[in-house]
Amino acid sequence: MVTSLRLGIRAHDLPATSLTELLTQAEQYPFTHLHFAPAKLAQIGLGSDLTPGLADYLHQQLQSHGLAVSILGCYVNIVHPDPQIREKNLQHFEDYLSLARWFGSPIVATETGSVSEAGYTEANFSEAAFEQVITSVRRLAKTAEKLGTVFAIEPGVNHPICTIEKTRRLFNLVDSPNMKIICDPVNLITTENYQQQTQLIDEFLDDFGDRIVTFHLKDFTIQQNHCDVVSFGQGQLARAYFIKAIIARFPHTFCTFEGIQPQDISSAITELRRYATIDPV
Repeated sequence: MVTSLRLGIRAHDLPATSLTELLTQAEQYPFTHLHFAPAKLAQIGLGSDLTPGLADYLHQQLQSHGLAVSILGCYVNIVHPDPQIREKNLQHFEDYLSLARWFGSPIVATETGSVSEAGYTEANFSEAAFEQVITSVRRLAKTAEKLGTVFAIEPGVNHPICTIEKTRRLFNLVDSPNMKIICDPVNLITTENYQQQTQLIDEFLDDFGDRIVTFHLKDFTIQQNHCDVVSFGQGQLARAYFIKAIIARFPHTFCTFEGIQPQDISSAITELRRYATIDPV
């Protein structure tokens, strides 16, 4: 039985100030891939605007250091309340779908945003917000199908796609082979459901199965009736259960440290190795 996984990290979680430094830091660990979001890498001289030449150059540099891009992050607000800004955001995501081939055809990923310019709002949980997600995602699915690329949605408790039930509805209504999902159980954990997290994990894996393209590894703590995200291995996530469930169903799958503090990377790797083998670089 295969008990190994491929470990990566979000590139912008490394404290690099140049591409060379980023590659050097990544090489210190058994990372074989990166979650690469150019808009979040201003510190190394990148931005959200890419060209085929720049994308190909970055891809070659990463490859020369044994790194693939598993996820090309394009975190735009696909339900922005201003129609003009929303249109600009959707066009930007479509540009990334087109550019994915120059990065070796990774999955292009986004969250589902907010219907408020200010960020979190309870209006995100309305049926109107859900319908706007459907409209935007249908468009992205059609574009991905035309281009032969794949994109992924990442659910989260503060976003319009905030529960497994709503995620299931989304996939039923937008039934595209080019739409996948990122599995991050911590994104769906609240003070109300954290004690049922193993059931949540099972439900996610059972419902979305081969639509899952990568897993995010982070942790959480519940303090003073509030859920806080912490580095993997430092919280209350049912880590053994989660990791063993992953490797049992998804051999050699992409797993990515997310939101990890640089000083916690080594201890997180040690913790992960308690439950799984990490594929060598």
